Amino acid sequence: MTIGLLSAAGVTLYTVTVSVLAFTSAFARRAGLRREARATLAVLLLARGAQTPRPRAGEGGDVMPCLGGDGRR
Repeated sequence: MTIGLLSAAGVTLYTVTVSVLAFTSAFARRAGLRREARATLAVLLLARGAQTPRPRAGEGGDVMPCLGGDGRR
């Protein structure tokens, strides 16, 4: 039961962290803060095994601008 409780606490902490970073990356007033939140969010999501789609040959632009690149639009 202790393992389950620790696991639930870890999942809750991870979920709250990702949620706060997602809101920060979308709604922060300062561009630098949004950029840092996006970079941190990308690291956390890639560490969990999420895969971002790659552009096909001939397609330009960033497929997921909120998670990739240097934060410029």
